[in-house]
Amino acid sequence: MKHIGRFFFFMLSLSHAKTFYQDHARGWHWYEKMPVPEDPKSKNNPVAEPKTPAEKMKAYREELENRLADAWLNPTPQNVSKYQEMQQDMMNRSQTFSQTWMKNVYTNASLDHTLIAPVNQKAVHVYLDQEKERKKEVIKSLSTTHGLFFFYASNCPYCHQFAPIVKRFAEHYGWEVLAISLDGGPIETFPDAVPDNGLASQWHVTALPSLYAVNPETEAVVQVAHGLASLDEMENRIMVLTRGDQ
Repeated sequence: MKHIGRFFFFMLSLSHAKTFYQDHARGWHWYEKMPVPEDPKSKNNPVAEPKTPAEKMKAYREELENRLADAWLNPTPQNVSKYQEMQQDMMNRSQTFSQTWMKNVYTNASLDHTLIAPVNQKAVHVYLDQEKERKKEVIKSLSTTHGLFFFYASNCPYCHQFAPIVKRFAEHYGWEVLAISLDGGPIETFPDAVPDNGLASQWHVTALPSLYAVNPETEAVVQVAHGLASLDEMENRIMVLTRGDQ
């Protein structure tokens, strides 16, 4: 029985040796690393694409809000501390951003808005004077293409107060004014006023006094004032409302 066991062991060893010797052409390459089996989870969980800066900021903001909510709902020292730490980090980042922003402004004239709208007191006066002159030139140039339609009523006290302001504006900038009486009555400032021929209804004039800037060529009509307005308000509104007609 012992001899049979040895013989069986010998035959088993010989079969393994034969397999090795038959593969001798590969030399020591027969001792190769086994291939690493592919993780089935990798097929279901591919490598995520890197987040964009906007996505990172959104995630940061959400984390900050979550920490705040957690600290408010469950104000333990640990929860409050977690929120405080992240809030401090946010403040540090904001300060760094602000400092870098101002450094760029100070070293790049094209980014310095104070060169356009200065904050220095003396520079502000110069800037305002220049803006006033520019506004004056623009409004004067508009007088060649625009006119004013002034709607009033003879029994309207606000109309009588507003009429001299309209006249002063027209004389200063060279605009023509057509005064239109809704009740047919006169007004001292504009003795050549004409009665309304239905234009007030067409333009939906609902408040008196009302002033419109009109471009006859383009038929553009913009309401400059509805109610009593100052000279400055008229200037600013005409600058804004007629910008596309310049």
